[in-house]
Amino acid sequence: MIEKPPSYPSGLENLWAKSPEKGEGGQAESLVLHTWLVLSRFAEFARLRPDLPSHLGRQDLWHLLYWAVFLHDFGKAHPAFQGVLRKDKKAKESWGAHRHEVLSLPFLIWVREGLDEDQKLWIAAAIVTHHREPREVGELYPTLDENDEDDLEDLIQQIPPKTLLLLWQWLQDCGMHWAVALGLDFDRFPPLKLLDRDQAVDRFRREGANFTRRILSRFQDFVRSLTQTENQTARWAVVTLLRGTILQSDHSASAHVGKPPELQIHPEVMLKKRGLNLKNLYRHQQIAAQTEGSSLLIAPTGSGKTEAALLWAANQRSALRLFYTLPYQASMNAMQRRLGELFGHDLVGLQHGRGLLALYRHLMERDDDPDRAAQAARWMKNLAELNYPPIRVFSPYQMLKAMYRIKGYEAQLADYYHSLFIMDEIHTYEIKRLAMILRTMQYLQQNYRAHFFVMSATFPSLVRNLICEALGELPIITADAATVQRFQRHRLHLIQGDLLEHLNDIAA
Repeated sequence: MIEKPPSYPSGLENLWAKSPEKGEGGQAESLVLHTWLVLSRFAEFARLRPDLPSHLGRQDLWHLLYWAVFLHDFGKAHPAFQGVLRKDKKAKESWGAHRHEVLSLPFLIWVREGLDEDQKLWIAAAIVTHHREPREVGELYPTLDENDEDDLEDLIQQIPPKTLLLLWQWLQDCGMHWAVALGLDFDRFPPLKLLDRDQAVDRFRREGANFTRRILSRFQDFVRSLTQTENQTARWAVVTLLRGTILQSDHSASAHVGKPPELQIHPEVMLKKRGLNLKNLYRHQQIAAQTEGSSLLIAPTGSGKTEAALLWAANQRSALRLFYTLPYQASMNAMQRRLGELFGHDLVGLQHGRGLLALYRHLMERDDDPDRAAQAARWMKNLAELNYPPIRVFSPYQMLKAMYRIKGYEAQLADYYHSLFIMDEIHTYEIKRLAMILRTMQYLQQNYRAHFFVMSATFPSLVRNLICEALGELPIITADAATVQRFQRHRLHLIQGDLLEHLNDIAA
């Protein structure tokens, strides 16, 4: 069931945002409905991370992103783009390589009061990069000086005044109304006031091209300044979260995945499913359950390290997501099943190169219909890629994708904000890869408020020192001597004599 906006502007039903091939149920999706769905996902993201604006030093972050989301697809109202969605070959030729997000920028002209120039620049940055990275935008629109010859003037003139009037009315009638309906509190910010209708249309047509060139030029200067400022790492964190939020909202809305579930770990319920309770825990599990912030655990195999890690996660206040990392696909598959039994299989995602096959095999054990299992496995894989499940199992290499800026890395980093990472068997990685993993952990801890629980049955002192170098001096939780003795798996028997003299004894 697709959500409906509380008020639906008239006259815009035939303006599409999605073609039937990409719409829900094979139906075209209107611009109004798509905008409402993206705003709904954005509002949920904002509620999930209420302290993010303070952490980034931009109290107006949600305010700016709301208007960026509202306006982000207005450029799709262009007749040629509408023709492209309707498979019109002439329209496709006319539209060429233009970007609808760039054509959404001149609509900021309509804001007469309520946003200063700096705020408009931040909104423009979110709008113009919600599909393309800054470098790509600069390559597509390299001529940014006012009055230079380009196609912007013609494109803007091609939007019918009637369409502009309908878009203006939609923004006027629904802008603040939808924000209130979504529970977004913007009372402390000046209300937006628009130009009057006729003036808005006139200025859009007269000044739209130059305004777009000017704000694109300022945007490129802004991007360049990020590498020149002393605190460039923190600035990049703000920008990636800005773009990551709008990307995540847009992609989730397009996939119609609904409200993302919150991370909920109830220790008593979890332990009961494992046949345990809070009174019969090992000492290292009890300490983990009371530890706040990143820490390191050394405990024997079989002594309940996983339960200790989950108890640690349950004790971290307001954590948003939990990521369980392991080095091998077989162990990832087993952990996804194990956590699925504890928290629900739909709430635990699996991400690795053969994850789809692993999900399919698991589903086939519960459902003997291969088509249904295949469809469910693909859906679970897509949900994980959309950052939907609150718990995910993957290898640390998934985290490295963000460091190499693989497509969609901003949404990935936004999802990592204020999240928890359980790093299991971290000592198994080759030294260069371990170095990359540790520096990624350090970056996420310093800039994205991530916390790490690093655990293994044994930690070479070198690896332990490297972990503390990356994350700071950590509390080290160790199993007591009795627990170590109980789970001792290896015994060494020294036999006197030559090895070859005892081959029969060894074989026996």
